[in-house]
Amino acid sequence: MEKIEKHPFTDLQDSEFQGVQSKLYRVPGHEDMVIRKSFVDVPRDKDDEIMKGLSEFSAEDAKKMAAHEKAEYLKKKSLEFKKIVDRLGIPMAKTDYVIAESTPGTVALFGATERVEGKNLSELSILDERVADMVDDLYSRIISDLIGSYKSGEYFWCDAKNPQFVFGKVPGDKDSQIYLVDADPDIIHWDSVPMERKEPLFWNRLTWLVSQMEDMEKKMQGNKGFRFKKAREALEKAKTESFDVM
Repeated sequence: MEKIEKHPFTDLQDSEFQGVQSKLYRVPGHEDMVIRKSFVDVPRDKDDEIMKGLSEFSAEDAKKMAAHEKAEYLKKKSLEFKKIVDRLGIPMAKTDYVIAESTPGTVALFGATERVEGKNLSELSILDERVADMVDDLYSRIISDLIGSYKSGEYFWCDAKNPQFVFGKVPGDKDSQIYLVDADPDIIHWDSVPMERKEPLFWNRLTWLVSQMEDMEKKMQGNKGFRFKKAREALEKAKTESFDVM
């Protein structure tokens, strides 16, 4: 991925891509990158009682924090997420994080992510057998990691969803593969979740992953009753595991 020279974020233009928890931009002359400006302490869905209020600091605390403190906080969480991705073994588009001037006198956290040429999983209308196997493996890994993180008390990825992935290539790839392109995910540390909310949260997130998985199963070409094998096995393991280690 080509490096942007000095003053990288003074000529940002809106990207054709849409971010969920961040604003996406492009930089003229650097079309191989997507620039992401992260928001701080994005409120969780007010209608989702399981997720509501889960944050490492309150909205009031966020208001008192200086801009550089917020940016440092986001950078720390982004680096923690990279550890989760490494744990999962999922290809992730190369991303560099930098704290830089946003507007005169203010700073923010920016992520420069390598652009993957391909199609978002949520936009794929039909899956062939090869892509289906990749998606099966992807959700098997994510479900298994949710179980493992719950039992060991680590950070976990709580908003994994199809729009965060692109089936495509980066320069140097011979074949397309599934890349994670979201450099601003939502993660929570299990130790920050009150004891009485841990198990409901676990099943809430597992149900969410199943909904994403089922959306992809419906796209399997010529097989209306298709079910992923490895991901479904991981799901069954979750249903039979004993979680009293928490």
